[in-house]
Amino acid sequence: HDFQLKPIHRLLMQTQAYQRGSLPVEVSADPENHWLSHFSRRRLTAEEIRDSFLASSGELDGSMAEGHPFPPESTWSFTQHNPFNAVYETNRRSCFLMVQRQRRHPYLALFDGADANASTPVRDSTTVPTQALYFMNAPFVHDRAGAFAGRVLAHSQELNTQLEFACATLFQREPTAGERERAKQFFERYPGEPVEKWAAFARVLISSSEFLYVD
Repeated sequence: HDFQLKPIHRLLMQTQAYQRGSLPVEVSADPENHWLSHFSRRRLTAEEIRDSFLASSGELDGSMAEGHPFPPESTWSFTQHNPFNAVYETNRRSCFLMVQRQRRHPYLALFDGADANASTPVRDSTTVPTQALYFMNAPFVHDRAGAFAGRVLAHSQELNTQLEFACATLFQREPTAGERERAKQFFERYPGEPVEKWAAFARVLISSSEFLYVD
């Protein structure tokens, strides 16, 4: 391919092995997936989770990053025991987050982001209670859920249509009959205005395994 990567990528993506689903027809034939009979399910990386939040809420900024707002050099008073530490929030893609070597970014550290002090060919993949608490309580998640609620309500005022839009955006599928019924019960019982109900329901959806894993 004359050392061009795109034709190689296209060739790989068109293979049967790449296009297989994660739900095998006959699990007993290859339960550990040694023979690549199905797609191995994986969790999104820390950057992918954050970008998915922003994309679903309609707030992801796909532009190239600009410089971070570091303080002017004339104001520096950092020492060995008082180093520079900062976390700069942005709606740009997570690959543009500022990462410091002496202090890990709190979000990336929580979701097994790569260690900036070492070569990390393979990341750990942990499941800990603090990750679930982040989805429940983090202001970043609440803000994204609120923005997503606004998108849903702007799309339609009819519940079934709203559910279809939400599932298509987050899961790339239509809601099942059972999901429609449970959602109806949720909205009937949850107090507050429609935007508050949808913000709460959005937090339920984005905390689900289906949102966090690639099938």
